[in-house]
Amino acid sequence: MPEEIDWKKRRIFERGNIEEDRLLDLLRLVGCEVWGQQDRVRAAGGHLRGKIDGRVLGLIEAPKTEHVVECKSAKDEYFKPVKKNGVKIGMPKHYATFQFYMYGLGLNRVVYMMSNKNDEDLHIERVELDVEFAMRAIARIERIINAPEPPSRLCGKRDDFRGKFCRQAAVCWGEEMPRSHCRTCLHSTPLMDGNAGWDCARWAKPLSLAEQDEGCPAHLFVPSLLVGLDQIDVDEDLEQITYRRPDGTIFVDGATNA
Repeated sequence: MPEEIDWKKRRIFERGNIEEDRLLDLLRLVGCEVWGQQDRVRAAGGHLRGKIDGRVLGLIEAPKTEHVVECKSAKDEYFKPVKKNGVKIGMPKHYATFQFYMYGLGLNRVVYMMSNKNDEDLHIERVELDVEFAMRAIARIERIINAPEPPSRLCGKRDDFRGKFCRQAAVCWGEEMPRSHCRTCLHSTPLMDGNAGWDCARWAKPLSLAEQDEGCPAHLFVPSLLVGLDQIDVDEDLEQITYRRPDGTIFVDGATNA
């Protein structure tokens, strides 16, 4: 189910927004022109999307070159590797994000700004567009979006540390059932139409976001999502698929359709 945003998380998000404004104001204080906050960037048929922190002109190092601005704040343990090794090594997920932004906006420079929450230290770094990196990353995402089945796990063991930070770990390891949703249904296919659309083969129509959330009685799970279950029967007339659980009990997918 969607992540529950409690008040602690809200305050964390709010602090990030406040810090973003502070960093953008620092650019204005040295005479830079800043605009474009929250401009949208899309790729992979609209399924990959994001919002930039801003655009800037007038940096001393390249005053006539428009840059994407990426603002971050981090506690000391995450800040230090970035300051020592640069963002590409110290925080590769941030590097991948702004490479996507530059590629999507047709710009070739970013100014990356990170503040240290512990002592207010600053790291500011200009990074060039790596077209090959961005194209490979977007192509990989497109392959995953269009794959008929989920990709293989990143974790080889259930207690892998990465699993502690994954909200889908329980589903991935067959401890919980996946959410019943159009995007987990074998009838649905993503559309690369630029609007992140999905198509339903069962009803032969594209699906709105509201229709995807609502679902329908004809839902059938993509079989590979049902980890640990063995498919033992299919009834095309009733539109049902029968599985055996590891404990020997039977699960009939689509039984509520009858």
